[in-house]
Amino acid sequence: MAAEQSKQAAAVEPPKKQKRLFKRKRAGVVLTAQQVKEIKQGRKKLRRELRKQGIKKKKDFELTASSLGLYFDKSKKLALFWWLFWGKGKWLWLTAAAVLIGVLYGMSYVTDLHGHFTVSMSDRLFRDGFSISEIHTFENPTSHLFASPADGVPCISITRIPDNIDADELGASEEYFAYTFYVKNEGDVAQSLDWSLDIRSQSQNLSEAAWVMIFVDGKATIYAKADENGEVEALPAFDDNTRGYTQPPLCVHMAEPETQFEMVDTGGVAERWRVKPKPFLAEAQIASGRLEDVYPTQYHKFTVVVWLEGDDPDCTDELIGGHIGLDFAMEAVDESEEEAEENQD
Repeated sequence: MAAEQSKQAAAVEPPKKQKRLFKRKRAGVVLTAQQVKEIKQGRKKLRRELRKQGIKKKKDFELTASSLGLYFDKSKKLALFWWLFWGKGKWLWLTAAAVLIGVLYGMSYVTDLHGHFTVSMSDRLFRDGFSISEIHTFENPTSHLFASPADGVPCISITRIPDNIDADELGASEEYFAYTFYVKNEGDVAQSLDWSLDIRSQSQNLSEAAWVMIFVDGKATIYAKADENGEVEALPAFDDNTRGYTQPPLCVHMAEPETQFEMVDTGGVAERWRVKPKPFLAEAQIASGRLEDVYPTQYHKFTVVVWLEGDDPDCTDELIGGHIGLDFAMEAVDESEEEAEENQD
């Protein structure tokens, strides 16, 4: 009975606070001692993984760590500076200058990070035993992945995307970006997870002409930003029946081919097809989904493909020099949320 009460007391024990004069913060929020420990461990693990990939520059490390939440606010030195010289006016001006320099320095980080592609999972999902990897054998499991952008890609047709684009040995080319990764449940219980592909940053409205294809366990869905009227950006356009694709591109891989393609009414001249991508969910969100009941030792495969669709009317010379950076994020689904959805059904 005493042991049981001890366990219950431990279960409700409040998070331990940091034992330091100047508390570690992230995004202005004071962290718990456990959160500080987890971030430090995550930074060490990330540094090792980037070095394995040949990425050794401190700048690249800090960019990736920042995008994954593995950072502390750089306030310790500033706080100490303020504490030592409080009340002396000249130091106030120096402090203001230091803050301005820090802001400009942070802005340069964002600029350099712009074209990168990151994959990450929430702290809870990681604690529940999930991991991600670039290979299905999970020899180097992690909680985050990082891919360099495809630079200087031209505008191409969807027909230029290879039929075996989600094969492990393929990746980014000179014409498009492609990245394959796996997520695995190495915990003890089944767990559902939500995923989302978001636009972290862009310039020159590159998303207007960027088409995206997401494979989930070999089944793909095509996405493109809606046109100026909020309608599906179909190719060819719905009011153009003079042309079309001789075969539905990558049709064999589509999760819902009946909604992604339709036959063009050419008046019986020839069989032609129209591609109907699903529109982006929001201005900064491309797509989202859910993996239901991922059981222990079970894994799922994702491939994300991005290209500039040359037949899209928004693919113009104005996009030259633009960039787009994407985040693929995963988080655990709360059991209470799942129960509520089941009750609604």
